[in-house]
Amino acid sequence: MNITIVGAGALGNMLATKFSENNKVKLVVKPEHAKAIKTRGILFKEINGNILNPKLEIRTDIEENDWIILCVKSYDIPKIIEKVKNMKSPILCCQNGLQTLHLLMKEIKTKRLSYLVTGHGISKIKPGISEHKGRGFTYIGELSKNKSERIKKISNELKNGGIECSIVNNIQEYVWLKTIINSAINPIASLAEVKNGRLRNPKLNEKVKEICEESELIAKKKGISLPLDPWEEINSIIENTAENKCSMLQDLENNQKTEIKAINGELIRIAKELSINPIQNQQVFSEIEKLSKY
Repeated sequence: MNITIVGAGALGNMLATKFSENNKVKLVVKPEHAKAIKTRGILFKEINGNILNPKLEIRTDIEENDWIILCVKSYDIPKIIEKVKNMKSPILCCQNGLQTLHLLMKEIKTKRLSYLVTGHGISKIKPGISEHKGRGFTYIGELSKNKSERIKKISNELKNGGIECSIVNNIQEYVWLKTIINSAINPIASLAEVKNGRLRNPKLNEKVKEICEESELIAKKKGISLPLDPWEEINSIIENTAENKCSMLQDLENNQKTEIKAINGELIRIAKELSINPIQNQQVFSEIEKLSKY
């Protein structure tokens, strides 16, 4: 396959590394990072300590391909949509939160859209350099609920690269599941400035659980049938990615914009539509917003 991956962050680097073993991969990076990445290439450190330097074509523009995989932050999606909405290539989205899901479904035909949801812990060191810190689930599926040959190929390539991946019928349910998980783990780990494993602390763990329960309530009131128990998955992620810093904490430490609006902010918006008072989500949303420079 010919694959275009947009974004040289943590997940983008991992997917580019895995897919490049058997496919031709173009990695689209920001112009200000292109020279450095072209010079040294992508570096991806696996859990076992191996450092991989995959062969990729580094680009700054998006072209038609067998797949376009979006690994940028959720707040970068609106400008990406303008570049891809008139193309014909299928799109695989990997964004945190619900905001991207809702926006893409408004702007792009459903038959082009698929989603990848993962619980793997990956740390971005700098653009083009990432480290795999912990394993987790990976689910993939088309928003049309088809199981086409193209989605099977993507799943098989991930498996060949050592990433266990399951194709599911209703990927939207898994996007909701991951959003609930992120709504609880990310803001608490960020506010406490701790790696995921420290969320075992009873006080922090109780706060994580309170947010999880509120976010799960919002999903159920919205009519979402969750495929797995969010609280069980949260505790599994805390264990399996104990040494990883969540993406939101990494963003704050690097003085970058967080995805709090796409995650907790979108849950708050939906809760208010359903006449639910999202006290827990609103509290952490406000606290993270105060810490962010944006």
